[in-house]
Amino acid sequence: MSIADIKVFNAKNILNILISILPISFIAGNLIINLNLILIVFLSFLFYWREILNTKLLFFDKLIIIIFVYTIFTSVINTFEQIGGLETLTLNKTISFLRFLFFYFAMRFLIEKNIFNLKFFFISATLCSIFVSLDLIYQFINGEDIFGYSSSLSINSGKMSGPFGEEQIAGSYLQRFSIFSFFLISVYLLNLNHKKKIIIYISLLILFFSSMLLAGNRMPIILFIMFWSFLFILEDRIRKYGIIFFIAIIILSYFFFQFNNEINNYIEGFANLTMQIVNFLPNLASEQKITQFPNIYIKEFYSGYNSWLENFFIGGGINSFHFNCIKTIHACATHPHNYYLEILSELGLIGMILWFIVFLYLFYITIVKKYILRTAFKNNHIITPFALLFLVEIFPIKSTGSFFTTGNATFIFFIISAIIALSRKSQYK
Repeated sequence: MSIADIKVFNAKNILNILISILPISFIAGNLIINLNLILIVFLSFLFYWREILNTKLLFFDKLIIIIFVYTIFTSVINTFEQIGGLETLTLNKTISFLRFLFFYFAMRFLIEKNIFNLKFFFISATLCSIFVSLDLIYQFINGEDIFGYSSSLSINSGKMSGPFGEEQIAGSYLQRFSIFSFFLISVYLLNLNHKKKIIIYISLLILFFSSMLLAGNRMPIILFIMFWSFLFILEDRIRKYGIIFFIAIIILSYFFFQFNNEINNYIEGFANLTMQIVNFLPNLASEQKITQFPNIYIKEFYSGYNSWLENFFIGGGINSFHFNCIKTIHACATHPHNYYLEILSELGLIGMILWFIVFLYLFYITIVKKYILRTAFKNNHIITPFALLFLVEIFPIKSTGSFFTTGNATFIFFIISAIIALSRKSQYK
C-alpha cells in the first residue's frame, strides 16, 4: 500500500488543490509560486514515487532530460572561466532551475493518469482572471485597487497594475489565464444552451479585453488577438464567430482610444517602436560597433545578439547575460527581453537547437496532428488552449520576460507537461 492509498492523506485532493491555485500563486508573487511548485513536486513524488519512477520515458522526456543535463554542462564549463563571481551565480541558478524538470514529470504523470482534474484549473483561472479584471477597473475608477495599490505607481506610462502593485504585468496575466474561461464553458459546461453561452462569451470578452487595454501592456494585447486569430483559422466549428469577435475588439479599441488619451498614446508609441526596430535590423550585419539606439528595446535585442557572440556554441550559462553584455554595452538589463536571444546568449547555439527541437515537436503533436493530419487527436478539445497558448508564448518576434525566471518557467513547463499528457491520453483512446 502506498502513502497515497491512506485515506487520511487524501493525496489526490491535496494535489488538485495545490495545482488549481497556481493562478492565485501568480498573483501573489514568485515566493508563493516557488512554494506552490515545491509542494506539488514534493507531494507528487511522496505519494506516487513508485509510479512516477516506473513511467516509461518517451522520446520527448529524454529530450527534456538532455536539455537539463546540457544546461548543467554549460554551467560547469563556465565555472572555469572565473569571471568575477559569475561562475557561482550561474551554477546556483542552474541547480535551482532543475526544479522545473521534476515539475514537468510530476505534472505529466498527474494529468496523464487523471489524478489531477483540469476542470479545477480552468475554474481557478477563470475566477482569478475575473478578479484581476475587476480590480483593474476598480483601480482605474477610484485611483487605487482593493489592496490599496495606487494607480499613480504607473500613471506616467498610462498603465494600471491592479493587484500586482509596482509590477506592470496585469495584461500578461490576463493574456495567459483568461483564455481558459472560454474553454471552461465550451468543454465542461455542456448543459448551457447556445444562447447563454454566446452571452457569456461576449461578456467575458468585453471584460477581459477592456481590462487588458487599461493594464496597458501592449504585447499581451497583440498575443491575445493572435491567439483568437489562430483559433478561428484552425477550428472550423467556431470560425463563424470570428467576425463577431473582431467587431467587438474594434469597437472596444475605438471606444478606449477616444476616451482615454493614455491608451491612444501607447498604441501609437508601439507602432513607432515597431518601425524603429524594422529600420534598425540591417545594422546588425555591420561590423562596426553600435553605440546609439533609437529605443531601449533595440538596445536590449542588440545586447542579446552580442552576448551570444561571446559564447557562440555553448553560451555563458544561465544568468550570464548581464555579465557578458557589459563587455560591449554599458548599463545592460538582466536579460535581453526575448526568449530566443536569451537562450542563444546563455545556452549557445547547441542549446538553441535543442530547445528548437522541443518547440517543433510540440508544434507537430498539436497543430500538425490535430489540424493538418486530422488524426483521432482532432477531437481532443481540452488540449486546444494549451497548444495555442504555447504557440503564442514562443512567438519569436516579441519582447518577453526572462525564459528562466520563476513565473515564466512555471507557466511554460506547466503548458508543456499538459500538452504531452493530453496527447498521450488521446492515443489511449
